[in-house]
Amino acid sequence: MTKHAALEHIEVARRSHIKWLNRAISMTRGSSAIRDPHPLASTACQFGIWFNDEGKNLYEKLGTDGFSKIHLLHDKLHEKYLNIYEIYFGSAEGVAYNQKAVLTKNTISKAQEEEAQAHMAKLRKLSYSMLEELTELQEEVKKSALFDI
Repeated sequence: MTKHAALEHIEVARRSHIKWLNRAISMTRGSSAIRDPHPLASTACQFGIWFNDEGKNLYEKLGTDGFSKIHLLHDKLHEKYLNIYEIYFGSAEGVAYNQKAVLTKNTISKAQEEEAQAHMAKLRKLSYSMLEELTELQEEVKKSALFDI
């Protein structure tokens, strides 16, 4: 893989994470019905699929140790997302993701809303940390002589 391709793929992964984050944010906003926000496993979202294959290979090629840190952050992100989802929609167990479906949020109490917002604040912090780690990976790729030009 060329350096340019590696950097481009990291950027695509970054954008897919940001898109996923925006879906989480939309859950905590005022709309009562939103496109199916069903949480996917951390290994099934677009970022997770890239990260556990190509991302892992990049870390191995570079010989850096950031893979486990992003892996942990990514898993925690999905846990927080699930917490938020369950507040608004109930249990996600047995529910299949359907990108075209529109779900209606449950009516929740003020305390539940505050809990959802607290989870969202943590999710945002985790996301920021993960994006910082991706920036470090990009910098490592830029500096590396291990890629074809």
